[in-house]
Amino acid sequence: MKNKNIMLLCKVVDNFGDIGVVYRLAKSLTDADSTLNLTIVCSDLKSFSMMAKNVDARKKVQTIKYGTKEWTVLDWNQNEDFFYNPSPFPVILECFQCGRPDWLEKILFAENPGQTFHIFNIEYLTAESWADDFHLLKSYTRSSFVKKMFFMPGFTSKTGGLIIDSGFKKLLDERKKRNPSALTVTIFSYERDFSGIFKVLKKFEDKIKTRNPDFKVKVLAAAGRSLECVKEGWRNNGCKIELTELDFLAQEEWDRVLMSADFNFIRGEESLARACLSGIPFIWHAYVQDDNYQLVKVNALLERITAFAEEKKYADALNDLWNQYNTPDAALDEEKLLFLFEEALRQKQTKKSCFTDFSESLLKNGNLAENLLTFMQLEKM
Repeated sequence: MKNKNIMLLCKVVDNFGDIGVVYRLAKSLTDADSTLNLTIVCSDLKSFSMMAKNVDARKKVQTIKYGTKEWTVLDWNQNEDFFYNPSPFPVILECFQCGRPDWLEKILFAENPGQTFHIFNIEYLTAESWADDFHLLKSYTRSSFVKKMFFMPGFTSKTGGLIIDSGFKKLLDERKKRNPSALTVTIFSYERDFSGIFKVLKKFEDKIKTRNPDFKVKVLAAAGRSLECVKEGWRNNGCKIELTELDFLAQEEWDRVLMSADFNFIRGEESLARACLSGIPFIWHAYVQDDNYQLVKVNALLERITAFAEEKKYADALNDLWNQYNTPDAALDEEKLLFLFEEALRQKQTKKSCFTDFSESLLKNGNLAENLLTFMQLEKM
């Protein structure tokens, strides 16, 4: 890149998921090229400050540190006459088609801007096949000085791949064999009935204890929308499983929790990407959409994961449980869930499953941030 200034735009919609992706993307870009000058424009600095503890939610303009590098953080909600300096910033990452604040729109579409701006739309993550087709697809704007195209995160070599910052990469490299006398399960989900899950976990714990008296199931319940539902499901089963309520964690701390677990119930895009890369068995809770369209997204991803399954029984159990988990008010097949927990206990020692193979395939696609910078270099931006 000739000019090292990049601006990342984030309009927070789902509390922490959107800014979580943008924060990780900023880290990964800096990891890839420490000479970049990054500016993060966020519509909800309070959400950002919960994830990155050095962000001050009260300041409209501030500088924060990531390692030895400094980033500029701007409140999206500046006065329309605000003019950000330094300028120019030839590359703008418009995350999730969030649009642009009025003050930035005024700069971009000035009558004679004196430069060309390149906007990359970093879309939501999906396993659907259209992601391959949209990657690097150009999009028109109302100015010949503003060029725009899609840069798709995804699960194939025909997309930009997933974001892999150095902190998470280190956790991947440090994966070790786990304690055979415990199964740690994290739950970070949308609202649903968790009574059946706790019933199966207790049955599973009792079964393993017959051959390993020291065995224990530990559940880590994340802060957020599902916490009260998790606690209710736990109480409905007599509070017989060890349950730990987690405080809201900074992104790096949450990564360590996910990577230390043996089975994850996760939701959203940011945690989904981490789960996919982790190689640890998981069930994804997609956001409920009209006409149960979330099942299309769920099955698109499930198809990619189960393509690596060696046993049909295991693939069938995953298929049934993922669909049941993502269908409102549907009960989970308890025998199949018990089977998945038994397999998770076996897999934590062998470190071999369709999830580990899926993870390896994703790592081969490379890091989205590095792929983006390589593309910019080839385009001589």
